[in-house]
Amino acid sequence: MSVLVQREFSVAQPNQAEFERQSREGLWPTFLHFGALMVAFGRWGFNGPGGVVVTNTVYADMEHWLATRASAGDFYRDETIMEETKELRPIFEARGGLVTESSARIIDLDDDVSEPRPFYRQAGQPTATPPNTFGAGSVISERRYVVPEKSQEEFLRLSREQIWPWLTEQGGRLVGFGRDPLGPPSQIMTLFAFRSLPDWYRLAHPAEHEAPGRPSEAWQARHNLIATQQGRLLIIGSDFGTKV
Repeated sequence: MSVLVQREFSVAQPNQAEFERQSREGLWPTFLHFGALMVAFGRWGFNGPGGVVVTNTVYADMEHWLATRASAGDFYRDETIMEETKELRPIFEARGGLVTESSARIIDLDDDVSEPRPFYRQAGQPTATPPNTFGAGSVISERRYVVPEKSQEEFLRLSREQIWPWLTEQGGRLVGFGRDPLGPPSQIMTLFAFRSLPDWYRLAHPAEHEAPGRPSEAWQARHNLIATQQGRLLIIGSDFGTKV
């Protein structure tokens, strides 16, 4: 089970481009030497708080996350990895000074269906491949569903066998599926990427002619399992990653 840490940073508007640059050119490439993957950076476009920038970074587990901490993490005590990253680290040394405050939450990802493949990298191993991205201007739809625990297996089956494959055929991409370990056990969540806001809107409201037959039936069957749901949209604000 990998772990996604979603962090919101309060950064003054004039400093946000510099925050992204230091991250893209320095911090996120450094994390590839650790085996950690920053999979989505941007700003909340709808239903999220304004005035913040957001990162979504995936680690193999919490031990992996601890090892990436600059204050006492094992990677920063590894002389070989520090030598590998010596030209990258000065790029983001002023990044923290751009932030007035931050907050974070944890999402446990189901590795059977989630896209990122982080790993606790050892010196000498190949660095992690930059994660997939649709690039700046694309959209990540974060949806939180309250589904009774007895129905969650069926929710996942319908999603995995019918709904997610259809969305992928239409050009979408499942980034992650999981749950907040600090939240209620009835809550599950998805992060799904779309190439544009219009693509998300069209595919979030599938008409019968867009999702014929079994996908449409599965969509309705899954909807019947959901007690409540909430969503918000992250507008991607960086081209960091491997364009797909």
